[in-house]
Amino acid sequence: MIFDTGSSDLWVPSVACNTPTCLTLVRYNSTASKTYHVEGKTLDVNYGDGSHVSGVTGLDSILLSDITVANQSFGMASVDNSTIAKKGVEGVLGLSFGRVAYVKDYVTIFETMLAKSVLTQPIFSIWLGRQRVGGSNAGSGGAVIFGGVDTTKYVGNFTWSPIVDKNAWMIKFQGVSIGGKDLGLSGNALIDSGTSLIVVPTKVASIFHDNIPGSIDAPGVGWILPCNTSAGDLNFTIAGSQFRVPAEELVILFRIPGYAEYCKSAVDVSTSSDTDWILGMSFMKNVYSVFDYRSLAVGFAQPSNVYNTLSNITLLPNLSNQPGPGGDGTTNGSFPGNGSVGTNDAVSTTVPGGHTLLFTILATFVASMIFV
Repeated sequence: MIFDTGSSDLWVPSVACNTPTCLTLVRYNSTASKTYHVEGKTLDVNYGDGSHVSGVTGLDSILLSDITVANQSFGMASVDNSTIAKKGVEGVLGLSFGRVAYVKDYVTIFETMLAKSVLTQPIFSIWLGRQRVGGSNAGSGGAVIFGGVDTTKYVGNFTWSPIVDKNAWMIKFQGVSIGGKDLGLSGNALIDSGTSLIVVPTKVASIFHDNIPGSIDAPGVGWILPCNTSAGDLNFTIAGSQFRVPAEELVILFRIPGYAEYCKSAVDVSTSSDTDWILGMSFMKNVYSVFDYRSLAVGFAQPSNVYNTLSNITLLPNLSNQPGPGGDGTTNGSFPGNGSVGTNDAVSTTVPGGHTLLFTILATFVASMIFV
């Protein structure tokens, strides 16, 4: 299952979906659940890659390792032509805001956790690991933590940026450079764990690739670049801090037929926006991200050893010392907020066992969810 900060709906394929793709997946059967209740709202979801999912909603108890969320609304997809299904992924858990869900009057699973006082802090955090090149992959994968952070996965302080759209985890960035050259770019970017790449407007893609020797806008393929490119690191300025995407990660090791020694670029062209950017996994695996639901802000810290397999789950220190909506991300003002949510410590889940919801990477990141 994909944990997606760019969408809001939770859905899984149901036994009513009988397409060849669905038949290869684990499908939800409401008649096999003692805690299922009919809800019957319409599920009709469209994603930016052209994928479409439809069906109806139901209510059931959902177990995310040691967190049980009772009577959670979710979609039971009877039509699933999504790209992720074709890759063997069995649904999406949206972590954006319920007010913009495709399902009418929807409350997301994270919002349900807050309403039921499961979490002390109204945050979730995401760490993406990397596969170790030429060695063990034991440290690859990543983690999402509800209500806290893993202090072993980042170093230093968080830089906070208030969201610019109350309906999305979208922030401002003030600058972009590659190989030390300022590209003169700024704007808004959606922080989207459901997108693999960095997605930019068409004009920006041209500006960016003009600064990578040998780049080609290949017909029917998109931007490609030499697999051994040495263009230099890509740096984003966010709320006064620099966040780096190493040069080697601008290359997706996917060979292009007809273009020997060329690989896919990690910077792709948007088909839906002429202004906004999407910072997907190519960016997110180079930061430790925290999403604050009360202050409506996203925090980034520099990652520690990306292959680290240890964990230390805690509440986030000094959570109030960040700007609220409209702040500039550079000061330590206090957001008035609504007080503490819940009374428990940081609640996190593990696959398998323990205290972190672990997941693997498959173009986007995935994890297990169980109906009880």
